[in-house]
Amino acid sequence: MLSLKEIGLKYPTNKNDYGFLDIYEKYFKDLREKKLNILEIGVDKGDSLRLWKEYFFNSEICGIDIDKKDFTIQDVKIYQGDQNDKTLLDKIAKKHGKFDIIIDDGSHVSKHIINSFNYLFDHLSKNGIYIVEDLQTSYIPRYGGSRINLIKKNSSMNFFKSLSDSVNYENFDRPFFKKKRFDGLIESVHFYQNIVFIFKGESKKYFHPNVKKKLLDRLKKIISFLFR
Repeated sequence: MLSLKEIGLKYPTNKNDYGFLDIYEKYFKDLREKKLNILEIGVDKGDSLRLWKEYFFNSEICGIDIDKKDFTIQDVKIYQGDQNDKTLLDKIAKKHGKFDIIIDDGSHVSKHIINSFNYLFDHLSKNGIYIVEDLQTSYIPRYGGSRINLIKKNSSMNFFKSLSDSVNYENFDRPFFKKKRFDGLIESVHFYQNIVFIFKGESKKYFHPNVKKKLLDRLKKIISFLFR
């Protein structure tokens, strides 16, 4: 069988130009023959959908694009609409069920990326993969980012950086810990140049049952030391 990169040569998608296909192959090669449910946000001329359809030959593929398309792709459903439209996303999720892979190659606007992730995460299968391409736009002002403030609160890059905190920070027994929505639900976050892979998976060891007790005991010792 042809590799993902070889199939990519048949279709003029910029995923090959940006080196994304080498990264995708790393994660997708063991999934290739499975029957998956895949959604891509951002259709453009349809080449990436054709790429996925040929590579994942047993899978169901669908796409969303804000512009109406004058072409069809056999066995691929294309929806017209805004990735920021929860009504549309709800319609697609109800029709197709849980997605195993979601790829956001849509507007690249930070607000849209975050909104889509927040809504579609619940419609991602338990061990699903959520991918966002072209994260360089997170540093461009017109896309909601900043070239100067690299920790801008509402940029897409910093949103995904915060998911890395969700995977790790409980090990430090944060004293004022308040559980956030994605805590304990993400197995790992993998960053590459301009692309991120988020792996959904419940972390059963995430919350230590005795964290609060340990913290209280520690505080008592500190207070006792201060006032002895």
